[in-house]
Amino acid sequence: MGLLGRFSLMSLIPIVLLGLVLAHTLKNQVRARSLANARETAELVSKSAIQPRLSPKDVAHGLDARRVRVLDKEIRDGRIGTRVVRIKIWNRADTVVYSDDRGLVNHRYPPSDELEHALAGNIASEVSNATKAENTAERRYGQLLEVYVPLQFASGAAPAGAFELYLPYRPIAAAIGRDTKKLYLILFGGLALLYVALFRIVSSASRRLRRHAAENRHQALHDALTDLPNRTLFHDRIEQALRHARRDHTVGAVLLIDLDHFKEVNDTLGHQKGDLLLKDIGLRLRGALRASDTIARLGGDEFGVLLPGLDSGAGAIEAAQKIRAALAPDFVIDNLPVHVDASVGIALYPEHGEDVDILLQHADVAMYEAKRTHSDIETYSVEHDPYNPVRLAMVGELRKGLDENEVLLHFQPQVDLVSGKVIGAEALVRWQHPTRGLTPPVEFVPMAERTGLIRPLSRYVLNAALAQVREWCDAGLELKVSVNLSARNLLDPTLPEDVSRLLARWRVPASLLELEITESTIMVDPKRAMEVLRRLHMMGIALSIDDFGTGYSSLAYLKELPVNELKIDRTFVEAMTSNRGDAFIVRSTIDLAHNLSLQVVAEGVEDEQTMSELKALGCNIAQGFHLSRPLPASEFSEWLAARGEGAARTRVVA
Repeated sequence: MGLLGRFSLMSLIPIVLLGLVLAHTLKNQVRARSLANARETAELVSKSAIQPRLSPKDVAHGLDARRVRVLDKEIRDGRIGTRVVRIKIWNRADTVVYSDDRGLVNHRYPPSDELEHALAGNIASEVSNATKAENTAERRYGQLLEVYVPLQFASGAAPAGAFELYLPYRPIAAAIGRDTKKLYLILFGGLALLYVALFRIVSSASRRLRRHAAENRHQALHDALTDLPNRTLFHDRIEQALRHARRDHTVGAVLLIDLDHFKEVNDTLGHQKGDLLLKDIGLRLRGALRASDTIARLGGDEFGVLLPGLDSGAGAIEAAQKIRAALAPDFVIDNLPVHVDASVGIALYPEHGEDVDILLQHADVAMYEAKRTHSDIETYSVEHDPYNPVRLAMVGELRKGLDENEVLLHFQPQVDLVSGKVIGAEALVRWQHPTRGLTPPVEFVPMAERTGLIRPLSRYVLNAALAQVREWCDAGLELKVSVNLSARNLLDPTLPEDVSRLLARWRVPASLLELEITESTIMVDPKRAMEVLRRLHMMGIALSIDDFGTGYSSLAYLKELPVNELKIDRTFVEAMTSNRGDAFIVRSTIDLAHNLSLQVVAEGVEDEQTMSELKALGCNIAQGFHLSRPLPASEFSEWLAARGEGAARTRVVA
């Protein structure tokens, strides 16, 4: 029952009860007033017409004939009153000594309570039903007002008897009934008007409260900016969808969407414009999906999508493609075109979990993988999940492996395309796992980035690389090394101090160290990254951008970065001889780098034809399996010696 219904019931009951109580009280008051009037009448008659014509002896022993005639004349002339039904005079022996009904005179009757009160000196009254023995003749009148007045002839003396007066109660009762009926009508009419007024007030208040409650519920479950469901409602919708999916044996999907480079929009145009962009994104997402799907804003630039009732996981991928297609056209914010891209992670029910939190966690893992690999859309895979039990166990094992020097560096040489000389090498980190054997970085570096182990891992690699440089320097080889940095490294303000301490520890000049960074690590927080890179550059450390072309870096930032070279990602180099598009990207990157006075390194050179084309395009440096696979430090030195290049400069990358 709603508020209005409860008010209607709870207020009507006390109002009706109040009306009944008031009516009953007033009815009793009318009756009491009638009795009071009867007492006043009887007392007046007694003192004015009866007692003055009697003596105590008359009352005690009975009236003589003269006294009887006098009283009869008073009654006959109407001086006592025309509405009197019966008159009696009692003595203290409970005997009637006078009555207008001669049949009662000189008869003794059992005294009533009222008679005893009167003989005790008090006026008494009651509404009588005329049931006493002496009331046989009066019963035809129905109820009577019966009043007893003490006959007191001397002050302070006991009453000699009592004067009894009967008045008809039927007219009084009829008047009481009429007055009570009017009272009921007036009372209940007033209460009804009061109830109607209160009902309208409460009804209006109830509507406002319901509206406010609905608004509060909506606000509690929806994002204030986009009016999309928020995380709480999204969680509840997933729970409902899972119950239906279990019952109907259907497939469901949870998608997490993260906007790429949205922070740049906020930084460039301001948060107000960023909010306008988020509103427009919410509208496009609504238009791209089914009415039965739920689109939620989970916070910041992260959105969630629930796809219930799918036939298979292919439907989730199709929906993700529609989402990206909907976001592909530029948004116009204050007449400025703004491009937005998104990374989408997919988790399926029941394949990837039967619990809301697990599905959200797995969708988040898939989204992170989509961002990391720039694949745009990824479905959850346990191999990419740093939180699965196997990978969680690997966290402890990797920490132990760092303590026990199980992490190794392998080196892949780089060749100057003009001179043909080896001028450096890329060092790749490996983990010599006690049971799994030699483990590539893809198996543990992403896990280290997510769990915070990347900082000790990077320090370990830097230390090992500089230790190797020191060893080569002591052997007469001045070799330059390069170490990759992750996003967490690049945003660590203590990194320059750590690098400085390691250079001093191994007595390695800063000119022999180069640090490599990817486009994506720079764009996580360009301002902070720029500050760290400038400090490293001022120390004399060379900087290189790795995997160039796979990210979405800004040329404005690239122009300002204190870097020395660009490395073209292997995915473009490997197919450049067979794919005109990749060849165009390689050529454009080389031209761009030279225009910025940067050297260019091509990764993934697998054959002589590729190497020749790179040389013709003006690429400076090449590396790949065509030259050599990655080698341990000792084998790398042997490989150099076999080429007759003992004094070559080596570059190391973790």
